[in-house]
Amino acid sequence: MKHSIKDQFLIEFKSLFSGYPDFVYSKNNNLILAGIPVFVYHTIDPILFESHLQYLKDNGYSTLSINEFYESIVNSKTAENKKTILLTIDDARSSVWRYAYPLLKKYQMHSTVFVIPGITEQSESCRKNLEDFWNNKCSLKEIHEEDSSDNTLCNWREIKEMYSTGFVNIESHTLFHREIFRNLNIIDYITPNVTFVPYNFKGSPYYSLDNLGKTIEPNDFIGLPLFESAPLMIAGPKIKISPEFITKCKEIYLDTSKNNYDWKSAIKSYVDEQSNRNKYFSSKPDSKEDAFQDLKIARELIQKNLDGNAGNHLCLPWTKGNTETIKICKELDIKSCFWGILDSKKINKPGDDPYYISRIKNDFIFRLPGISRKSFYSIYKYKLQRRLSGEKIY
Repeated sequence: MKHSIKDQFLIEFKSLFSGYPDFVYSKNNNLILAGIPVFVYHTIDPILFESHLQYLKDNGYSTLSINEFYESIVNSKTAENKKTILLTIDDARSSVWRYAYPLLKKYQMHSTVFVIPGITEQSESCRKNLEDFWNNKCSLKEIHEEDSSDNTLCNWREIKEMYSTGFVNIESHTLFHREIFRNLNIIDYITPNVTFVPYNFKGSPYYSLDNLGKTIEPNDFIGLPLFESAPLMIAGPKIKISPEFITKCKEIYLDTSKNNYDWKSAIKSYVDEQSNRNKYFSSKPDSKEDAFQDLKIARELIQKNLDGNAGNHLCLPWTKGNTETIKICKELDIKSCFWGILDSKKINKPGDDPYYISRIKNDFIFRLPGISRKSFYSIYKYKLQRRLSGEKIY
């Protein structure tokens, strides 16, 4: 589920005038924060990330652990420290290990990382990171080349080391960060040149428990049709597709492409035929049970690899969910739920509902009151330039 440049502009424009906390707009450099801002990252740029940590340090801000943040929110009698924030990082892409973790240790600061345990792999080794560079064991180029596109995830060994230091909390970003098919309208196909990013793969509705902890190869899904989809955590109507259908589509692709037939037409005809016969498809009124099992297994995997203090908070993929999602969280005793910008809440305060935690992009760390504070205009200009240039959303 990727936002087009047009979608990104609409999101930015909607928030431009009233979507952010007061400190983002205020010209008062001595403004006292009205709550606890939560900032979100994805890919970590080491220069930008360190500049944020340095700004926080220079201006006396402290970064909370996930449990400190949670206690501050649920306890309405908690005395507010006006200079506390929460840093969050979604997906646990490899740049978290390579760049964010060493810098958090260097500055003695905390961050909460939301991992995708279903596609997190075991490994006997850790990749190079900034600590290796600081100890003259490698170059910055070597660290960058470990994963230049930042398309892979941290492995469990890296996650365990980060978690063990206390500077990185590990929580859930759901089991597979996946979508579900809502109907049988074909919008695309999985081809050999598909852009494969495990945490944002168009074929994620085909993920199953058989994929747990394994390397997912695009060719495993080659030739499969992509129907209209939506995030699983919306817990809406779902089309269930049988393994037999998946196998048959792969066979059609391999046979027709080998013999130079129009494989897309062949697969579409097969889909039409089977949907009319209703042989390999079934409609479920909603996907609540799937969402329940997804969150349950995600937490079990996190706690199996770490301990019972991890995996008790949820960040919604694409920040998409609804009241059914919250009901599931409560049934599973998941303590809090993180979204994006919420119309109903600009900043998080003691006594607020922990199942509706609002977050803003890390760009606005430089709008926190302090020395060397940047203007709203310069930050927004930079945000839009990044969107236009197609850079990764940090």
